[in-house]
Amino acid sequence: MEKNYQNQIIIDGLQYCNWNREIFEDLWNGGITAVHATLVYWENTEESFNRINEWNKIFDENNDIICHAKSTNDILQAKKNKKVAIIFGFQNSAPIANDIYLLQNFFNQGLRFMQLTYNNQTPLGGGCFENNDSGVSRFGKEVIEEMNRLGIIVDLSHAGKNTCLDAIKYSSKPVAISHANPKFFHNSLRNIEDEVLIELAKKNGFIGLSLYPYHLKNFGECTLEDFCAMIKKLINLIGIEHIGIGSDLCKNWPNEVVMWMRNGKWTKKIDYGESTNKNINWPKQPIWFTKGSDLKNIFESLVINGLSEDQAYKIMGINWLNFMKNHF
Repeated sequence: MEKNYQNQIIIDGLQYCNWNREIFEDLWNGGITAVHATLVYWENTEESFNRINEWNKIFDENNDIICHAKSTNDILQAKKNKKVAIIFGFQNSAPIANDIYLLQNFFNQGLRFMQLTYNNQTPLGGGCFENNDSGVSRFGKEVIEEMNRLGIIVDLSHAGKNTCLDAIKYSSKPVAISHANPKFFHNSLRNIEDEVLIELAKKNGFIGLSLYPYHLKNFGECTLEDFCAMIKKLINLIGIEHIGIGSDLCKNWPNEVVMWMRNGKWTKKIDYGESTNKNINWPKQPIWFTKGSDLKNIFESLVINGLSEDQAYKIMGINWLNFMKNHF
């Protein structure tokens, strides 16, 4: 099984790590084909272009084991060349401000995923933390159309329910929720209602299932068996083709960064996100997923829990690749 796993398409639909050689080597040794890497959260336009320039240096320094993927063909070529493909994504629309023309500029630099919102209201739509979700705005409709034209995936991970349903309706291409879980598994503000999941699947959309503790049943104590049972239930709800992994792994960061993710520059108060005990530290990961190469634990558990190897490989990466082919 192990030798076969190394030769398969294994894709993590979202990570936000403080990248270094050790992390890249773990992905490479773990047989990971591609990772959608978060570049920014609250950064403005200039800061976002700077982040891309930093990544270009990272590619130069680690070009023996990683490469920048701008297309699904790049992902497949990376696999042949035994390199891990990195796909650029923004977890917010802040970098484009109110300028739709910036999408083309960022696309030219490799942007392939962008969230409409990060928890809060944006010019494009409503976030999942807002008391009143506006749905997709006029500007949001135009941005979705431009993202469809360019080949940038509309990511709804931190959007509110109304905004999700609007975006699914307005988008001419399938949309993604790159990192979240169903609300039936854990009733988190960030997790997704059945209604949205069903509409997502009807339009050939996609969800990457999250390993971030606040999205999991029993948080960091979530068992691998419970996670796999959730996947089997979700398969029955929306079909296996619409499901992958988007781990939301946040590795090698100091605790200050999790507070910056929650607060950015939008508040002078302290926002604790979904931490019910006002935790200012990173939540504890489940012991079966603490690094990127631990994706293999999920694959093995899915097979033990009744999926065929072919079905498990779909969830571990083939489905993501097929979804991405609709866009780039």
